[in-house]
Amino acid sequence: MNKMENNKSKITVIIPVHELDEGTEKSLGVAIESINLQVVKPEAVIIVVPKGSDIVKTVSGMLPKGKLKFTVLENDGETDFCSQVNFGIANTKTEWFSILEYDDEYSSIWFKNVVEYQEAYPEVGLFMPMIADVDKKGGYLGGTNEAVWANMFSDEMGILDTEALLRFQNFNTDGMVMKTEHIEEFGGFKAAIKLTFIYEFLLRMTSNGVRTMVIPKIGYMHVNLRDNSLFANYRKDMDGTESKWWLQKAKKEYYWSEDRAITYTKDTV
Repeated sequence: MNKMENNKSKITVIIPVHELDEGTEKSLGVAIESINLQVVKPEAVIIVVPKGSDIVKTVSGMLPKGKLKFTVLENDGETDFCSQVNFGIANTKTEWFSILEYDDEYSSIWFKNVVEYQEAYPEVGLFMPMIADVDKKGGYLGGTNEAVWANMFSDEMGILDTEALLRFQNFNTDGMVMKTEHIEEFGGFKAAIKLTFIYEFLLRMTSNGVRTMVIPKIGYMHVNLRDNSLFANYRKDMDGTESKWWLQKAKKEYYWSEDRAITYTKDTV
C-alpha cells in the first residue's frame, strides 16, 4: 500500500508547549498552520501543555476545524522541553512521530518528501530535515544539518553516524521524523543533560544502529535563539567551561538509555 494513500502519512506531530504569551501565541498559530498546509498531512497532532494552566484553554481555542486530528494533552509532571516531548511520544499511536517547536514552521512539502524517502530507504529509522535558521523577524541566519552531504564528512554521504558525531556536534532534531519504536527501545530525550541533550540523543541513536539520514531539501524553519528560549537561557547562564563540561558529559552518557541524575558544580571540572 502506498504510504501517501488518501494524502496522509503515518506520522504524529508533537508540539511541546511550556509557556505562552502574546508573542508566542502568534507563533504557535503559524506553526499549526504549517501543519495544515502540508501537501501530505500527518495522521495526528499532539500538543502537550502544562496541566491546569490557562494555556489549555487558549491552545484549544486556536485549533483549526477540519479532518486533521488535533489533541491537547495536559502533562502533570515536569514540563521542560524534553519531558513535554517524551510525554507526547508516550501517547503516540502511529509508527512515526515528528517534533515541531511552537515558534517554528515546516516546509509545506516536508512530509511529502519524508514519505518518498521512507519508501526508498526502508532501513532508515530517523529522517532529519535541512533546517533554515532565522532570527525572530524571519531573517535568514544560516543552515543546519546539511554537513552530511559534504564529501568525506561521514562514511556514507547523507548518513549521520557516530564517528562523525564524535567529531562534529552541530545537528538539530527539530522537524525530524523518527520511528516511535526506537524511543521505546533506546529511551527519549534526557532532561538531565543541559544544553547538549540533542547531541546526546543523536549519539545514543546512531550508536544503537538507528540509521539516520538528512533529506537534502529544506524542510524546516527554525527561529534561532529567540529571547527567553531554552537555548538562549542556557547560553546566557553558562560560561564556556560549563558548556564544554556538558558536551563531554553527553559523550559519556549516550551509553545509557535512562535519564540519570546529573549535577554540575564548579568543583566538578
